[in-house]
Amino acid sequence: MKFTFLLLVWTALYLALQSRGLPIPDPDSPSQLAPRGHLEKSYLIGGFGYQPLNGNGNYKIVTSAYLYVAQPKSIGLGFLTSVARLLHLDVDHLGEHMSQCFRRLKLLFTIGIPMVRLKVSITGCQTTQVTLSRTGWKHLGLVSATEDIGKCTEVMLTVKAENSDEPGTIYLTPPEGFMIISDIDDTIKITDVLEEKLMFENTAYKDPVPVKGMPELYASLSKQLVMNSTPPFFVYISGSPFELHKFLNDFLKDDFPASRGPLLLQNLTISDPKGAAKTLTGGDDGESKVDYKMRQITDVHGYLGQKKVLAVGDSGEMDPETYGDAYRKFGEKFIKCIWIHVLDDKKAKNTQERFDKAFEGVPKERILLFHTSDIPRLQTIEVAKGKCNFGGGV
Repeated sequence: MKFTFLLLVWTALYLALQSRGLPIPDPDSPSQLAPRGHLEKSYLIGGFGYQPLNGNGNYKIVTSAYLYVAQPKSIGLGFLTSVARLLHLDVDHLGEHMSQCFRRLKLLFTIGIPMVRLKVSITGCQTTQVTLSRTGWKHLGLVSATEDIGKCTEVMLTVKAENSDEPGTIYLTPPEGFMIISDIDDTIKITDVLEEKLMFENTAYKDPVPVKGMPELYASLSKQLVMNSTPPFFVYISGSPFELHKFLNDFLKDDFPASRGPLLLQNLTISDPKGAAKTLTGGDDGESKVDYKMRQITDVHGYLGQKKVLAVGDSGEMDPETYGDAYRKFGEKFIKCIWIHVLDDKKAKNTQERFDKAFEGVPKERILLFHTSDIPRLQTIEVAKGKCNFGGGV
């Protein structure tokens, strides 16, 4: 998500709360927390599982969940109306889509619950129940945990909790093999991050549309990059907030069924505006976005550092800089190829100077800058044999 759009969204929410005389949630003030009880809900974000090198084939899972209490629907409706006005959208037109907007964005209108432990059940492994560590204060209501689950008989685990409306999914993978680290917005899904109005529409209520040719490409990679009977592992790292997890996860189910994998998203919950402001104020150069994605890639490397990575992103935001940093930090033993979708947008910084700086120290044969028209040809690149481009470098 682009900084200016999210800043507008947060401003709109602030106005919606303020106009109704309701307090702005502050994680440093426990007295402002919404009351707990039967209204308490959880959303299971899921995650991935890995085999420690000395674990005798046992798995550990890295999983997340969000415990919350919903705010009144009027807050959400006021929020959406304020966003429309800030973006100079037709409020009456938005009204036709208000129900869809509310369903898709409803986790944005919640208050996270701190200091709660969530018990989840897991199918397909020796361990059938896990109690996650307590939800925190800094990331209000959100918990991320690493848990031992023993040996498993399935590669996709179902996670359930009593107060969750739907299960989560944990994707297992062995240490070896290929891994595709992929961005989402304007890499595989048309979001138009450089156009605030279009981005809001594509995020809030329009049906998601895949970038032409990318579902076929990822389906092809899922077959081409099988290594010693191990299929490639897809990991999606995005700057979108975790409150959009269901929307993006459903998009992957529908349009990328052959390449589903864990979604690693940012914590931008409205219950922590101070933390969100820090995340969003990295400046126009997007340094905070690079830092966030590098933290995620570093964490993934810590668990799956023996994988061979194809990193896929776009030029709309900071993917070239992020993947360049990742290569310089981890080297070609981990980052095998970098593919960047060059957006055909005047606002995209598609200068050679930018790419030279982003990929300083990265061998040209490891990089491919491609346009939408090139996507069908990407299936012909023999990544499994060490090829990263069409043969002409950058």
